[in-house]
Formats: sequence, C-alpha cells, structure tokens
Amino acid sequence: MIFALSNTVKSLLFRRSYRVRTWLILLVIACIVPPLLFSAALLIQNTRDERVATEAQVTDRARLLGDDIDRELARILAVGEVLALSESLDTGDFASFYRYATEVRDLLDTNILIRDISSQQLVNTRLPWGAPLPRNPVFDVDLRAIETRRPQISNLLTGAVSRTPLLIVVIPVMRNDQVSYLLSLTLSLERLQSILSADRLPPGWLAGLIDRDGVVIARSKGADEFVGTSVPADTWIRIKDFPKGIDRTGNLEGILSLQAYHRSQASGWLVGVSVPESLVSVQPRWTLTLFAGGGGLLFLIGLLVAVYLSRILAQSITQLSDSARALGEGHPMTVVHPRIAEIDTVGKALHDTASLIKSRTAALRESEERLRRVVEGAPFPAIVHAEDGEIIYLSRAWTEASGYSAQEIPTIAEWGRRAHETCIAPSYDIERLYQLDRPLDESEYTIRTADGRERIWSFRSAPIGRDGSGRRLVVSMAADLTDRHEAEAHQRLLMQEVDHRAKNALAVVQSIVILSQADNSADFARVVQGRVAAVARAHTLLANTRWSGADLATLIRQELEAHVLPGQFVIAGGPVTIVAASAQAVSILLHELTVNALEHGALTVPKGVVNVSFGVNQRNGSLILDWEESGGPGVTEPTRRGFGSLIIERTVKDQLGGDVDFSWTPAGLRFRMVLPSDYFMVSGVTVVAPSTPRHANDHPAPHVPGARVLLVEDEALTALAMTQAVEDAGYKVLGPVGRVQDGIDMVRQSRPDVAVLDVNLLGQPSYPIARSLIAMGVPFLFCTGYNMLNDAEASLREAPVLRKPVHPDDLVEAIAALLASRKDSKEGTG
Repeated sequence: MIFALSNTVKSLLFRRSYRVRTWLILLVIACIVPPLLFSAALLIQNTRDERVATEAQVTDRARLLGDDIDRELARILAVGEVLALSESLDTGDFASFYRYATEVRDLLDTNILIRDISSQQLVNTRLPWGAPLPRNPVFDVDLRAIETRRPQISNLLTGAVSRTPLLIVVIPVMRNDQVSYLLSLTLSLERLQSILSADRLPPGWLAGLIDRDGVVIARSKGADEFVGTSVPADTWIRIKDFPKGIDRTGNLEGILSLQAYHRSQASGWLVGVSVPESLVSVQPRWTLTLFAGGGGLLFLIGLLVAVYLSRILAQSITQLSDSARALGEGHPMTVVHPRIAEIDTVGKALHDTASLIKSRTAALRESEERLRRVVEGAPFPAIVHAEDGEIIYLSRAWTEASGYSAQEIPTIAEWGRRAHETCIAPSYDIERLYQLDRPLDESEYTIRTADGRERIWSFRSAPIGRDGSGRRLVVSMAADLTDRHEAEAHQRLLMQEVDHRAKNALAVVQSIVILSQADNSADFARVVQGRVAAVARAHTLLANTRWSGADLATLIRQELEAHVLPGQFVIAGGPVTIVAASAQAVSILLHELTVNALEHGALTVPKGVVNVSFGVNQRNGSLILDWEESGGPGVTEPTRRGFGSLIIERTVKDQLGGDVDFSWTPAGLRFRMVLPSDYFMVSGVTVVAPSTPRHANDHPAPHVPGARVLLVEDEALTALAMTQAVEDAGYKVLGPVGRVQDGIDMVRQSRPDVAVLDVNLLGQPSYPIARSLIAMGVPFLFCTGYNMLNDAEASLREAPVLRKPVHPDDLVEAIAALLASRKDSKEGTG
C-alpha cells in the first residue's frame, strides 16, 4: 500500500511542470508539517509522562510522610517501653514514677498516664501529684493492649481530663506474666500537624492523616475545620483497605484531585496526599495552546516567505536563461547579477571554465612549493617521500641531526642502509597508512649518524595525498629520544644509589644495635641512641655537601657540642674533608671517644678539657689525628679492652686501613689515629654552621609537670617513642596525631601548652598546624629529618628545630625550654 501511495504522489507531482512558487510552497509544507506532527506527538507523550511522574511523586510523598509518622510513633513507643520497665511500678511507688515521668513529659512534650485494669487513673502528669484523678472509659485500644499484651496506638479520642481530642499509645505493664497496669502516652496533634505542614509540600498540594475509623487526625490545610470529622462514607469505603495506585476523586472540599494513600505500619492510619486535577493539567493545556498557535503562525510565515523567495528565484533563472541563449548564439553574454549563489555559480562557470583550469594548475604548484618550504624549515626532523621510495623533501633539521645530506639519502632504502641495516622507518608500508587514513606511530629505532654516533629516534608517519604525477605521498617526522632515555637511565641510577645508601644506613644501625652492650635496658638504649645520633650527624653533614664529603673539624665540633660545653674542648687543624664513604665510620669513632671522656676521662669534671688536633703528614701524605685529654682524673691502662676501644680499633684498622695508638697517662688519655690518603682530601667543602649551643646558664630549663604537649608525628614507632619519653618526664601528651587536619582539630579542641611538629605528614607540610599555634600564642618546635626549612615562611623558620634522630633527653629538654619561654613571655606581658 505504501508503494502504491508513493506512485500516486509521483504521478500527480511529475505529470506536468510546476512553477518555482508551487515547488517552494510544497517544500514549506514538507519541511514544516511533519516536524509539527512529530512535535505534537512528542508533546502529547510528554504530557502523559509528566502526569505519570506527578502520580509517582504523589505516591512517593504519601509514603515519605507515612515514614515520618512511623518514626514519630516509634520514638514515643520506645520511651513508653522504657517507662514500663520502671522499678517504681514494681513497688507501687507512683510518686517516684510521677517525678520521673514529668521529666520525660517536659523533654518529649507528651503526657503520661498510669491506669489500672479498670481504667482508673493512678498517675497523670497533666495534673499535680496528689490531685484527684478520674476513671477513664475503657477504650478499644485498652482492650487490644490487654488482649495482645503489646503496645497499641489509638484512634482519635477525647481526653478525660483535658476534654480535648487526643491520640494515645497504650503499653501494657507486664508483671509476673500478667497485665498489671496500662501505661499511656499522649501523641501531640501539633507534632503530627507539623509533619503534614504545607511548608513540606509543593504549592497547591494537600496532605491528611486519617485514623482507622476514618476520622481526620491532621491536615495540611483547613485543620481547624476538618480535624475530628469523618471522611464521607463512600470515600472511606473506597480507601480504607489501602488502595494501590492513584485515586481520582473529590477531596474534602469537593475539588477533583489526584489522591494517593500510604498505610502507617505502626498505627494502621492512612496518610493521604492529593493534588487538584486543575493544577496537574494547567501546564499541559497551556503548552498545547502555545504549540497550536505557534505552529499555525510558523506555517503562515513559511508560506509568505516561499512566495517572496519564488519571485527572486524566478527572476534569477530568467536572467541565466538569457545568458545561455546569448552564449549559444555567439553573442556577448549578459552580465547576471543574481542573489542566489548556486545560479551565480552556473553563470560564472560559462565564463571561467578555461581560467579555472589555469588557476588550479597554478594553485597546485604553489601548494607543492608551500609543502617544500614547510618541510625543509620544520624545527624537527621531517621528510616527504613517495610510494616508490623517492625522498622528495628533506628538512634541514633531519640533515643536521643525522649528518647526511639530501644527496646522500635520495631514497628510503638508502636511508635505511646508511642509518641502520635493520631500520625500516620512516614508513615504507604506504598501503597500510592509506588504509588507516590517519597518522601512525612506528616505534623507536637506533639510528647511526654520519659521524658514527648512535641515537634513538621515534618515527610518526601520515598520508598526505598524491603529487602531480599521481604518486601517493607520506610525511614522516622523527623525534630524538636519546637525551630522554639517558635522563631516565640516570634517574634509575640515582634511585639505585638512594636505595643503596638507605640500606647501608640501615645496616649500620642494625650493627650498632647488635654490637652495643650494656648492663640494663636503659643503658643499652642510651648507648644505641648516642651511636645512632652520631651516624645521623654525619648524614646531615654529608647531605649539606651533597655527599661530596664531610669536613673533619665540623664532625669533631658537632660530636663534642652534642655533649660538652663550648669551653671544654679545643679543635685545631687545617681544611680536611673525610670522603663520603668513610664519614659514618669517623663519626662513630669520635662518638666513642667522646662517650669515654664523659664517663671515664677528662669530661667527668667541669674543668676537664679535650684537645683535638689533626694534620697531614708531609712525608707519606697520611692524616694524623691526636685526641688529648687534660684537667680530669688520672687514668691508668685498663686491665681489659672495652667494647668502645674494640669498635675504634676495628673501624680504623679494618674499614679505614689506618692505625691507632692508645696511651693512658696521669694527665689523661692520649689517642692517635693515622689514616691513609685514600680516605680524606685536603680541600674545602661547604662547612655547615655550628649547631646551637646549650643554654648560657649551663643548666637545663626546669620541667613543668602536667603540662600538655601536642605531638604531631606520622611515623608510628617514632610517635610511640616520643610519647614514652614525654610521659616519662611528667607531661601530658595530646595525640600523637599523624595528619594535618587531625592536628588542627586537636589544637582547636584541646589547647596545648607546647607542641612538637614533624614537618612532613604523609606528604603534606605541617605548616597549617604551626600557623594555628602561632595564632593561639602556643610555642612549638619542629622535629624533622630535613636539614633546612627553605619552603616555609619567615615566621615558621624562626621556630626551634630538632634534627632526627632525637635523643629522648634532648626532646624533653627542648620541651622544657619552650615551656620556660612561654612562662617568660607571660610574665613580660603581665
């Protein structure tokens, strides 16, 4: 049938010729009418969909309001069940129960009653204690509660005391498996009314709550008029069994509406939501009206425009016809000035056919010349070659990078032979390129330049059409990745070096722990901490010099300053740098000498002095270091060699290839170490500034027991060790915390007296915590492994800094100093 209709239309349209105006009118009809019909169908369907969506919204809103009612009932039921378990009801102590119930009444805004089985009121929180109480009628809800022994919710009742409409929850009070009392809690009609408030509904919507008998409990509109009235009987019969879907009927005002209901699971009440039918259909009707009017106006405008354009088109065609007739007769062609681009093109074609061929040929030559200039001047290696292998254009960047001239590589085959025997790029698979019709990456290749160097190039080729002779052309571009590969290899080497140094450091620490000896755990911890700190100082010094070596004078000074007052040691010597691989060993050696002087030698007394001198033996180029103690108690050669002496001897002789000599004199220990020239340099490296000395009064700052110390540290073991040290000193620890936001929250919740901050917390700086502490006037210090805080603002760089690893005593003393500075600041302000 469709084919028959199509043939009929063709026979009517093409049986004879029609004017341009007729065709344009038909075109307008063909363009406007089908879209209008389709839009009308869509609009009708959209109206139906909107109605279905509105019905779904009404149903969902009824369910949501029902859930809100159930939550309110569940709250009252939970309170009632707790009250029913009151011990005062076991003993009949209603006065105590009354006091407790009034507190619940005031908290939940609900009245509480206790009645016996005959419904005589025993407690009523609505009346003062001791006031005469009436006997309630026995409600159906009472009978259901006694029968089921479960909490029950009433329909709308009238209170025996208030004489106003109310709802109650009745809970049987069970004692010895019998119902002893009935506990009643009133439900606030105002609360239920607020749940159905008009503010919670879209404009024009209504919501109501109906009890099991069809009595209106609450309503979003007209509550004063309808609460307490019964739903019309015919409506109640239709909805009381909880109909599913949408009911289209009149509401209590008699307005035709869409209505949906939801049954409360707890009470059996019905929650209804209705939307006036007029509100649902007003927007679709308005939309359909606008569509009909707009469609008609659009159709009329289309017809008028078609008539106007047909006159312009007919005039242009007539002019073109006159020009063609003149051309056929050999007369000069009239100039056509149509306002239609297509007709103008046809007219000009009669004049420009020959000149068009000429201009296209010139344009082709110009295009090829442009391509040549682009390729030859490209800032990266590029060539254009044909499918027969001839290299047509070659960029200067290609010849400069490869070293081959255009004459040396006239073809792709010659390029492959010279650059690399197995190199097939740039692409010679032109068939594949033209099938894909897109650029193609051709991996990486090692090419050999004219001077014999090997470079890594990646190639990318793309088809660009044909040349004048019809050959398919390909442009190939190259990128030299040699530097990037070398940088990646260098980075891998650096990562391996970092891994190597980290493992070496861990091995040194492991050896310290294994080899250290002490009589008890406290001494063992002190010995290990001291040796680890010495290794850490050496690492810091090496880091400051970018692992070019460690200045010997600085190593000595840092070790002594960590334990001794400035006036108790003297250092003399020229610029000597210990090589990086030996700095840790020398640091441990100096630490053992210092500890020995502190425990047994000259530094056991305030007047004791250690003189350290070093220099290079000009005869054999070895380094000589002399350690001389004086002013202390006389020493004698020990009867057995100590563990520290063993470490020093093994380190110097076995690891450093040197020699040591110990001499015990009445004046003090004399020690000499000789190192070969392989382990040091007589040159300068950047020497770090001296570390901060102890307090000028030579006494540690007094502790403040009970002070609150905030610890911010993301490393769990370090945090545990710091916590133990701070708590052992008598302080109260806040935290520890390991994240920036946790630290800020801790500062805001519990103001600390001082704070210790790690700088790097899981990749984030702890500076926001520091700024919060500054704003609160709380002193703090940074405890970090970084050598300097260059990325921090000036106010943060002024804070004290402890370098990890930190001895517990140093940490406690630094906290005490912060507390002392805080006290001095308060006294100065006062």
